[in-house]
Amino acid sequence: MKTGHPYSDAIWPILDKMQQAVLDSARYLDQANLEKSALSVQVKADNTLVMNLDLESQRRILPYLQGQYPIVAEEDPASHSFISSADSYFLVDPLDGTTSCKRFWGQQGGQVGFGPLVGFVKGNRLLATVFYSVPHRKLFTAVRGEGAHVTCFLADWSIAESYRALKVAPRQDLSEAGVVFLMSAGGEARIVERLYLRNAVENVYRFGGCASDCARLAQGFEQIMVSFSVKPWDFPAVLLAAEAGCEVYCDPLVRRIALDDWRLEPNNPIIIIPAGTKELFFSVIDAA
Repeated sequence: MKTGHPYSDAIWPILDKMQQAVLDSARYLDQANLEKSALSVQVKADNTLVMNLDLESQRRILPYLQGQYPIVAEEDPASHSFISSADSYFLVDPLDGTTSCKRFWGQQGGQVGFGPLVGFVKGNRLLATVFYSVPHRKLFTAVRGEGAHVTCFLADWSIAESYRALKVAPRQDLSEAGVVFLMSAGGEARIVERLYLRNAVENVYRFGGCASDCARLAQGFEQIMVSFSVKPWDFPAVLLAAEAGCEVYCDPLVRRIALDDWRLEPNNPIIIIPAGTKELFFSVIDAA
């Protein structure tokens, strides 16, 4: 997809492959969504869902990425060891937001997003991300230090708007902030409740998977994300918000490591907040 992209020559060959992979999967998912194709759903050992859509999407994505770097793919457990053994690799979530997809299958537009997500880790640092939101027909891209952008597609797959930069402004307070979060055993509920009951934020809610949430933050629809159960293949989405101007902190209740210094782990607890609000945010959640 060559449309006058804004990225450097150094990253473009990698990013172009990632985009081709995501768009191939997205076309399949978009057509299946329009046709309201039948879903086959199974529950995996970790109690998460996998559908026929996940498996076919992954099958389409992997050939584009094979070659120089290993691939960590969600639905290929044998590949997961590369997270600890390799310092450079692709990350593939063939359908980020599987549960949301199952519930809102056949819908277009609306608030809930889901779709294929591919990331690239180089030297143990998250370097690039590509995500396509099927209900919204939007392709999101981000490269570390080179910004986050969105490309909008029409129903016939022609490009309506190409590589518009995403940028959110710093904030001085959180009083009008919207919070998206995923409930898990990691303690998100306690943090979100504290923010809400202290009237520190305006509202809290949930619209989809990790990539959908991060894309919404990058567009300025919400301002805070709290998620303490981010799997490695979900993690690339945080770069969308970070490159749009948000601040990302990993293991926020203990180590509070900035994104630049974080090496992926089997589980990656994160918070994403507006730039300029770190002290205020942590003062609220640390209050007894």
